[in-house]
Amino acid sequence: MDIGIAEKKFGEAAAHFEAELKNLRTGRAHISMVEDTLVEAYGAKDQLSHLASLSMPDPRSILVKPWDKSLLPAIQSALEKANPGTSAVAETDSVRISFPPMTEERRKETVKLLGKKMEEARITVRKLRDEFWKTIQDEHQAKTISEDQKFSLKSKLEKLVDEVNGKIAAVAEKKEREIMEI
Repeated sequence: MDIGIAEKKFGEAAAHFEAELKNLRTGRAHISMVEDTLVEAYGAKDQLSHLASLSMPDPRSILVKPWDKSLLPAIQSALEKANPGTSAVAETDSVRISFPPMTEERRKETVKLLGKKMEEARITVRKLRDEFWKTIQDEHQAKTISEDQKFSLKSKLEKLVDEVNGKIAAVAEKKEREIMEI
């Protein structure tokens, strides 16, 4: 078994977890919350980031300036559908999305959701570890690796798992601080 493959898979699991957290709302707006919103434009659906420039004039709003002003109504309706609880207001040549402040109750719900996502990421890491451990055991059974190599690979695998779980916990802790920040 190649430990490099394991490192890559564990890295992908951690990266997926981080990507999922970008969509969790914190107390402030962030461009990643809307950039992947699909907008009906020119007879096809396209990502908002491909159709407009996005900026943050203040912590609670995002300004969307489409390159083609005729797309303003389509962008406004797509943003309203994709982000319930926000208000998307069309201005002369842009759409402003305002994010209301989060209530304490909503912050706690978001932290619970964060905990669920973190547990899902840990389960994924556990499944990967079990798959790689089974591969190591199969290679040992087939006599392609020695007993010493088997235990050496197992210790490297456990070290990788600990690193990835630590990274997942650190990212989750940082996100929780952002969510609870008023």
